[in-house]
Amino acid sequence: MTSKMLGMCLFLAATSACAAKPPVSGSSDERRASTMRNRDLITQEDLADDPTLRAQSVLEVIRALRPQFLNDRGTNSLQASGISDPDAGKVHVSIDNGRIVSLSELSSMHANDMLEIRYLNVAQAMQKFGTAARQGPVILVMTAAK
Repeated sequence: MTSKMLGMCLFLAATSACAAKPPVSGSSDERRASTMRNRDLITQEDLADDPTLRAQSVLEVIRALRPQFLNDRGTNSLQASGISDPDAGKVHVSIDNGRIVSLSELSSMHANDMLEIRYLNVAQAMQKFGTAARQGPVILVMTAAK
């Protein structure tokens, strides 16, 4: 019985000794890894690995890096007045926290002009923009021109 306990202690000691050391705090690799883990965010650092992305539009960057940003929530929704809104549940855009605009606006924006692109789910979009979000997600683009 004691040999089993001794074996278990040796096993635990060996596995803990083999554990990897954490990276140095603040390293660029660590920052890039933490950013890449955020599935709701695209930053300039995400574009640094692929120079061809910098030459594309913001919409093309989203399609390449986070295509799930472009998924609509649903089609039509009935409003209180009983009138159907064909844009309800669709993905919309806000540039620099401005008014809600069509997704097509991103095709005319150059990727070099953006600082970050953040995806707001329906609840976050409704909290930030109210009914202007039209019951759909919003892609928030922050530019260097803040």
